[in-house]
Amino acid sequence: MTDSAPAPPPELIQLVTLGEDVTSIRNLLLKGEAKVNDTDSSGMTALHHAAYKGNADLCKMLIDHGGDVNSDSHDHRYSPLHFAALSGNVEAVQHLLTAGARTYHTNTLGRTATQMAAFVGNHAVVALINNYVPMCDVTQYTQPSGLEKEAKLPSSAAKAVYDLIMQVNLHPVRIALIVGASDILQVNINKAWRLLEHMCEKESKRSENVNEVICMKFHYLAYVLKTLEKELKKMDLETQKKTDTCIFESVIRKWLRSRSSDGVEEHLEYYIRDAIKAFPWVEMPLFIQLVRNMSGNHLGDTSLCILSGCINGQRAFQDDKACSTCGHEMSKDLKKCSKCKMVQYCDKCCQKLHWPIHKKFCDKLCVEYQKQEKKLQEERRKEEEEKENKKASATADIEEKKDEDHDKDLASQAKSINVS
Repeated sequence: MTDSAPAPPPELIQLVTLGEDVTSIRNLLLKGEAKVNDTDSSGMTALHHAAYKGNADLCKMLIDHGGDVNSDSHDHRYSPLHFAALSGNVEAVQHLLTAGARTYHTNTLGRTATQMAAFVGNHAVVALINNYVPMCDVTQYTQPSGLEKEAKLPSSAAKAVYDLIMQVNLHPVRIALIVGASDILQVNINKAWRLLEHMCEKESKRSENVNEVICMKFHYLAYVLKTLEKELKKMDLETQKKTDTCIFESVIRKWLRSRSSDGVEEHLEYYIRDAIKAFPWVEMPLFIQLVRNMSGNHLGDTSLCILSGCINGQRAFQDDKACSTCGHEMSKDLKKCSKCKMVQYCDKCCQKLHWPIHKKFCDKLCVEYQKQEKKLQEERRKEEEEKENKKASATADIEEKKDEDHDKDLASQAKSINVS
């Protein structure tokens, strides 16, 4: 007696796996001809499959129709967030997080979605999950609570503060550029950093499941905003209007100032270390780990790398696609210095801010670039020679084999003639 064939998956899941358009799948649900949380033979729902394919629009539609974002019916307890993290689609992950997906859920291997994303190198997904804060965590402070006469934050500033929290670039220059481009943040900068300090304190005093990473990020952002507030107080309205780059040009150039001997941005390094030292909850394991990692390192870009690794997740290697001024990572459109080709910028504003510092090292970097190019050309030449040698050797082997086969044929013919 043979085992019966497994039952075919529900029609909804078939349409999702075939990549049908969102409209046809929505119509199926609206007609009541399918249930959104039906599973196939492996326990996967339609949302599992949509997340696996990295289809953000389909994920959003299924969630709107009641798809369970925390379903662990899969044979190995993978949630939709696990599959979305493996797909690498940031938008799909964002939809699941917004709908309340649990980031701490583990599969049968004991791995969270963040750990699975890190394993396959989807660092943008890791950073998003690590930095995720629900919008309601900010908007709740736009209304007075208890005996408060005034809310901690105006409702008009909630979106700007939330976007600042959610962005993953921790470079102080990037934060300064964001604040410099936002009138709302500048007007409410005092309330913004006070709110961040309050959120940090509230998170650190939770009885269980304290998110140490987000605690450190709240503190760090508040520290940078305090610095920027001091800069705003120093200048008047006329000074703010005069600059064609950023109103925080003075402090940005101070951070970017490099050591003449090796070009290390020591001011920025000391600033980030001071920001971490100012963290008030010194008994927190994450703080202790950060201090230990930094204490054994010489000055360089180590502090920012260590802090970013702690908050956004460690990387096996760093891509050389970040702006030399603000650290903003871009897959393309970075403009390199036309002379040395060793520094790159995301826009003209960053190039102008960095030029007074870079011009002192441009010639030296130009020489370094030429050395690197020469070395690369030499390596390419050697590779080409090796390829040619291998090709020649392979050709010689073929010719030799042909000669051997020819000799064997002649010997065989001679033998047959002698026999006859």
